Amino acid sequence: MSLIDGEPDRQSYASAREAAWQAMAISSHARHLRGIKSTRTSSRITAKKVTDPMEIEISEVLEHLRRPLPSDPVLEFIVSEDGYKKIIEERKKSNRKVSYDGQSRTVIICFPTHLHEEAGEMVIDSMVNEVVRMLQIAGVGDAILSRIRRAGHVTITNCSRERSYKEPDGLIIFDDGESDNANRIVLEVGFSQTYSSLMRACLRWIEQGEAPVVVSLCMTENHKSSGAASQIFRTVEDRDAQKQRYIDAFNTQRRQEHCPLGPLVYNGYTWFGTLRDAFFESYRETDSGVVKSEPVYLLKDGVDVSDAIPRDLRGIKVGDFVPYNWLSDDVLRRSAVNFLRPQTFMQMLSNAIFRTALNRVKSTFGLEELL
Repeated sequence: MSLIDGEPDRQSYASAREAAWQAMAISSHARHLRGIKSTRTSSRITAKKVTDPMEIEISEVLEHLRRPLPSDPVLEFIVSEDGYKKIIEERKKSNRKVSYDGQSRTVIICFPTHLHEEAGEMVIDSMVNEVVRMLQIAGVGDAILSRIRRAGHVTITNCSRERSYKEPDGLIIFDDGESDNANRIVLEVGFSQTYSSLMRACLRWIEQGEAPVVVSLCMTENHKSSGAASQIFRTVEDRDAQKQRYIDAFNTQRRQEHCPLGPLVYNGYTWFGTLRDAFFESYRETDSGVVKSEPVYLLKDGVDVSDAIPRDLRGIKVGDFVPYNWLSDDVLRRSAVNFLRPQTFMQMLSNAIFRTALNRVKSTFGLEELL
């Protein structure tokens, strides 16, 4: 279907995740950010620089990249473009997602949940593995296969005067040895953001000419509690023993109580609510404009509907991965890439939800001797 302006927005995915972070992160921010005024809005920490040389300017940002933080906050810092380029070198050592808004001179650091990260990795790997398998069966050689690549930590730059940089959640390229974007498939994963924000992120890649095809995976969490208190332990042994109690409780709920997709609850607090919806969409540039596919659901209103889905996502083709001048077989180019494996995807979601909930628990733990 064509993309129509004014499509209804969906509910925010995780509107109540910042309370557990507040008690620890805000106090930590106050201790470490000298000469910087901090304000908190929603789940976002904004740190504004006053007047410092570049080396001082970026030192606070690097500190946040190096130390562990709760699973899904977003941090913003006012930094010059040169400062951002230094920060990006440090980012390569972590799984943080770093973008830069050139107009406001803002570095944006995201700390994705396990669910966000693992879902994105599985989608990219599944697409690449399936298209390579199809090409191998068709007798296509390594001279072409080796050029289909997953690209990690790639930052795309727009061409405006106030240059901005953004990282996609996943990127597949065809490396033709000449151009940077012979073929690109961008992946955007939505979790802890609104549907309209996810849609704008997908459209941006096409509108800026960075990718002709964008795939999105949209996930919605419901009913997570807010306001978890910090837990302080005298010893590492006490902390680890408590962590094991959570692990045992979560595994019992997942398996014996048949809640593979939540909720995960311990001591009256819901550490992960329920995964209400999980669906794919694709966006494609055509001669008549951008076309968006109908959603393909893995999970709808809390019900697993993955066995009934069309695995080709209604439009991802071999030709999206390999340019025409490298593969002119039209029949092969039009073949659907059936990368969705429902049972495997649902198991991944369950495991990633478990790790996300456990990471949220760990973010509330502290040791007396470290305070």
